[in-house]
Amino acid sequence: MAMDGEIYSNTYKSAIETSRLAVDDLKEFWRSSLLNENNIGELELCVVELLNNTFEHAYDGKDGQLIEVVSRCNESKVLVDISHFGSSMSQEEFHSVLEADFIAPDPNDPETWVTSGRGFMILAALLDEIELTQEGDKSTFTLIKRVQRELSPYR
Repeated sequence: MAMDGEIYSNTYKSAIETSRLAVDDLKEFWRSSLLNENNIGELELCVVELLNNTFEHAYDGKDGQLIEVVSRCNESKVLVDISHFGSSMSQEEFHSVLEADFIAPDPNDPETWVTSGRGFMILAALLDEIELTQEGDKSTFTLIKRVQRELSPYR
């Protein structure tokens, strides 16, 4: 793990518990960067969701695959890059899941109980921007959130 001023960088191996390990490291970095707890909570939810999606979809639940996590903070925003080398999502699929309408579960209609695809709705609701870039076999999701910093480390 590297924390160099306002940049955090680490690699993880895919596993069901990876999202919790990574977000614990990121929360330490974000707190040291004086982010407020509301922003940290929202970023935590987004990172956990995307890392779980990476494990489940990009790596098809396979343990031990490489995931790169980088976070950068400046005065007004936080960026988090989550990169993997597994199955990629097309730009069309990416934009489609970001723009999908939320369908409230209907107790009388089991087809509305599906949870798949709702994670990106959470991301779209809590973040200011989400980008997907692909270079060779590497896919990177960039999460961008405008934030407020605390005035003092003594909250």
